[in-house]
Amino acid sequence: MYILATTTKYKEETRYYSKSGDTYTLLVEGTDYNIGDTITGTVYEACEYDRIYLRAYGSTGTYIALPYTVNDIETLPENDVSANDVDLDAYTNTAGYTVRNRVRHDVPSLDFNIPTMSGKELHLLFNGTTTVWLDCIFFYEPAWAIVTKKMYRSGTVKYHRYYVDKLDPEKNVYQNVQFSLIEE
Repeated sequence: MYILATTTKYKEETRYYSKSGDTYTLLVEGTDYNIGDTITGTVYEACEYDRIYLRAYGSTGTYIALPYTVNDIETLPENDVSANDVDLDAYTNTAGYTVRNRVRHDVPSLDFNIPTMSGKELHLLFNGTTTVWLDCIFFYEPAWAIVTKKMYRSGTVKYHRYYVDKLDPEKNVYQNVQFSLIEE
């Protein structure tokens, strides 16, 4: 699976691809581009299993990729994944047996605890998740594959704020940023 690259400079240790029809061709560093060169034209990145990509559902815009980079240091958010069953009117009868009416199984929920984010990145997260539904691309263990799911961000976002700059909230530091993404 490939997504449109959002970077404008050719980064080290990133695999970029050009597209012709339905075929993606790996660009070779040193031949097609050098590290730090400005990217011209449209290039794509392969989805990586340790990242989660978000964008407004049904949009053709670019994806926001988690983890975030804080001061040029990549942070890997802790990510708890669960696969939950959804039952309709499940109950335990008087004989002690559970009666289930399973509607769906293995509904993914992604719970995040990002240790540190800048105000700029928290602002980007909020802007990127303002729509009700999101296209989410991530590695899902029950399927053991990179999948695309229609999800929403939970209404609860928790964080601890440190004021660094009273004039510019994007320069503040946020720790223990917690939120969830849940499949529709």
